[in-house]
Amino acid sequence: MVGEVRGSITNLSGGRLAALGITWLAFVFGAWFGYWLARSGSAPRVRFAPLWGAVMLLVIVVAIGWQFGPFLERIPDAQTFAELRPAVRTLCGIASTLALLAFVVWPRLAWTMLAYGIAVRAFVVAQTWLAKHQGWDTHYTKFGPPGCEPADMSTTMFAAATAQMGFWVAFTVVGGVFAGSVFGRRSSRSSAVS
Repeated sequence: MVGEVRGSITNLSGGRLAALGITWLAFVFGAWFGYWLARSGSAPRVRFAPLWGAVMLLVIVVAIGWQFGPFLERIPDAQTFAELRPAVRTLCGIASTLALLAFVVWPRLAWTMLAYGIAVRAFVVAQTWLAKHQGWDTHYTKFGPPGCEPADMSTTMFAAATAQMGFWVAFTVVGGVFAGSVFGRRSSRSSAVS
């Protein structure tokens, strides 16, 4: 957020896959937690867990394109933000369903990622409030295509809470279980060798 306020990091809606974005930490911490859980004896409950994780992530990426693609091809107006709501609800449903499947793949890691995801995404909601309250031009207060940001605090906070807790927590569980399955598998192999 400091980088965005200073203008050294993009402040466009969604962060535009910024290298310093919190999204990437789901994979970093998923790998970390998976590695340590595997070393302590926990393991995925299904065969080919990394493949299942990759498929779930692919479904999320395709769903994002399917739901948001039409909005990226038009010039946003005041109505665009209201039109995004059904797309966000659909994405939340898809991501939440996939997160439930992640609990089947590796329950212990999924619970760990859920706790981590709720904590960090609650922090993002708090950052959204701070950015909106201070009038800072950051991506935390922008949703959807540029130009369709909500004007008032209550709409901004509702949109932030819905996206963060409804979609991004579920994404964190799925991404973390995928990364943890990859690195946990390597950890269990190296433990078996030593």
